[in-house]
Amino acid sequence: MKKITIIAVAMICLLTFTQTAFSQSTGSTYRTALGAKMYFGDGSLGGINIKHFLNSRGALDASLLFERGFLGVEGLYEWHDNINGARGLKWYVGGGGLIVFPTRDKYGDDVGFALRGTLGLDYKFTGAPINVSFDLNPVFNLAPSTDFDFWAGLAFRFTF
Repeated sequence: MKKITIIAVAMICLLTFTQTAFSQSTGSTYRTALGAKMYFGDGSLGGINIKHFLNSRGALDASLLFERGFLGVEGLYEWHDNINGARGLKWYVGGGGLIVFPTRDKYGDDVGFALRGTLGLDYKFTGAPINVSFDLNPVFNLAPSTDFDFWAGLAFRFTF
C-alpha cells in the first residue's frame, strides 16, 4: 500500500508539473527559453542561448558563442516591460559582460573581455512554445585592446 501511495503522489506531481510547463509554454509569457542567438556586426558569431526570468520584469540571458578561432561566454541582466496593445511583445534594456577565449594558436593566447549593453524587443508567440528577440548591442572591448563595436542580435528560442 505504501508503494502505491508513493507512486500515486509522484504521478500527480509529474502531471501537475507537465500541465504547468505546457500552459506556460503556450501562453503569451514564459519563464525559461532555450535556443540559438546570432550577432551581426564586425563579423558574425552565434551559439547556444538561454533566458530565464527571475520575476515578471527581470531576466538573466546567457550565451555560449562560437566564432572562427574563438569561444565566448556572455551573461546579461535585462529589465523587461510590456508594450500596451501588443500581447506577447516586450521591450527590454540591460547590460553585462562577455569573455572570449582563443581556440587556435594562430590567434594568440590573449583572453578578451568586453562590457555589453542591450536594447531590444522580445516576442512570445501565443499558442506555441516559440520566442524570438531582436536587440541592438553596444560593445566596449576592454582587453586585450580597448575599442568600441556595435552589434545587432537575433534569437530563436523554445520556451518551457
